Amino acid sequence: MSSIHADRIEALRHEMKNGGIDCCLVFTADEHCSEYIDPYYKFREYLSGFTGSAGTLIVTESEAGLWTDGRYFIQAERELEGSGITLKRSGEEGVKDMREYLGDLAKNAKACSRRINIGTDLKLISAASYSKLKKMSADTGCSVTDIDFAGKIWTDRPARRSAPVYRLPLSLAGRGCEDKLAGIRKKLEEYKADVLVLSGLSDIMWTFNLRGDDIEYNPVAVSYACIDAENADLFIQKGCCSGEIASELLREGVRVRDYDDFDDHIKSLSGRKILCDLRTLNAHEAELLDGNELIDRHSDLYIGKHIKNDTECALARKWHIEDGLVMTRFIHSIKKLVAEGSRRINEYEAAMMLDDMRREIKGNRGLSFETISAYGSNGAVIHYSPDSRESEELKPYGFLLVDSGGQYEGATTDITRTIALGELTEEMKCDYTAVLKGVLDLADAVFLEGTRGENLDILARRPIWDRYIDYRHGTGHGVGAQLNVHEGPQAFRYRIDKDNPQPKLEPGMITSDEPGIYLEGRYGIRIENLLLCVEKKKNEWGRFLGFDNLTFVPYEREAIVPEMLTSRQKEIINAYHGAIYELYHERLSKDEADWLAVVTAPIN
Repeated sequence: MSSIHADRIEALRHEMKNGGIDCCLVFTADEHCSEYIDPYYKFREYLSGFTGSAGTLIVTESEAGLWTDGRYFIQAERELEGSGITLKRSGEEGVKDMREYLGDLAKNAKACSRRINIGTDLKLISAASYSKLKKMSADTGCSVTDIDFAGKIWTDRPARRSAPVYRLPLSLAGRGCEDKLAGIRKKLEEYKADVLVLSGLSDIMWTFNLRGDDIEYNPVAVSYACIDAENADLFIQKGCCSGEIASELLREGVRVRDYDDFDDHIKSLSGRKILCDLRTLNAHEAELLDGNELIDRHSDLYIGKHIKNDTECALARKWHIEDGLVMTRFIHSIKKLVAEGSRRINEYEAAMMLDDMRREIKGNRGLSFETISAYGSNGAVIHYSPDSRESEELKPYGFLLVDSGGQYEGATTDITRTIALGELTEEMKCDYTAVLKGVLDLADAVFLEGTRGENLDILARRPIWDRYIDYRHGTGHGVGAQLNVHEGPQAFRYRIDKDNPQPKLEPGMITSDEPGIYLEGRYGIRIENLLLCVEKKKNEWGRFLGFDNLTFVPYEREAIVPEMLTSRQKEIINAYHGAIYELYHERLSKDEADWLAVVTAPIN
């Protein structure tokens, strides 16, 4: 076991023993159940060394295991090596899920006339997950204790980020705060609720037309909100909201209050019907609301941020073109650099080069996530992050997978291109073409209103499944409007998640289209465009919907096997490449424009 993590796990076990805790659960979460979190909350990473955005660490007196999903299997295996922590590949055959594992611990203890005491920080587990944990503990005879181990052993813990917020004008938001509050109050009436408690950070930002900088790449501010028929209270960290913004919000009927006063406020609620989302409300806050009737509904049912308004759709179209121009120029530059060999460049330097190009766009507000720049076998690590000290040098053969995106005034982008740096094997070309076919077939879908993401996922996977290959991630996720790059509730995936039911696809939804093939130790391929759901036609059969491509960046011409394409797929590629050439060629240098003419020429 590596000494630094061994010492930390042993320090945790020492505190567990002092507190009478047999089993410690360490989740990857903040107090708002966010996907991406501030370093202040990265206790699981501190203990284990695993840096992925999803995973749960379970520590007992004699064992330590980390559960994560298929996106992170390769990464976790690398980062946990030598740590003594066992990787539990969630969903794989023969791997017990966490509840089964805890249940077995409890049963074994019961056989020895003992009772397992599970310790976890209730502020860092959703109320929905805690409800399942309590049921499991009741069924198996163990108990759960609320305890903050990070506060006891993490001596050099960083401070929680607290950055100023800013407001989006109507020209970027498309709807005013008062209009949004009016819509929420209609929902309160519909659900016969007295108060809405908002805990999801992106939900709060959208409602009040605010943006912040408390989580890297996610323009959100740590906050809560309570809304009833007459009042709207925003609880935010001290110093984050200027007097000018507070006054503006007050004129719109919103009182700005101290974040630390939120607990006292909800403790004062009694005998009320509280509308909330137990997937983003943490268990600690839910316990404080005991004595009220909680009406649990997914926030998308009353917060409409996932259905973009006309202003947001127009901004998405605009900024994807600007972002696509930069990505196109980057592909040309990186190919030329590697082919000429005039200077060495590695994965990290390529990522920094793209990041700098994106930041030069007027209207850019930063990146939407850390740029993935993965060469060769690193491309098979789905969420690979290049290291400034240990990055692979790019060579004139094989693939470079680049997944990146930006935040812009009113829009968020996310694009992946797998770039051929030189010679490719026939297998590489066939795999690339299979992934591309999946991208094209999903984007070309026409479907009746009422269709959900689970109904369409097969279109992207079919060409890959035909090769008896799969990828361990969803095919697509929702994307925010100058908000989180991963935004629910809609997604493309084939597995049915009863805890997170998919909504029907509606015009205004922006969703990624990103199938892939990942061969460990060899290479990875992913192609990603963002799709805007639009109405295609309404007739006696119903309302037919489809997608418009928002992303305009060339596909890898030299990696395509034309014989594998249908005539329709060739037609789509040729029209797409023709549109890219018309959009960009007059904005490029002669060298870039000449190259673009070649790579966007029709496939016959």
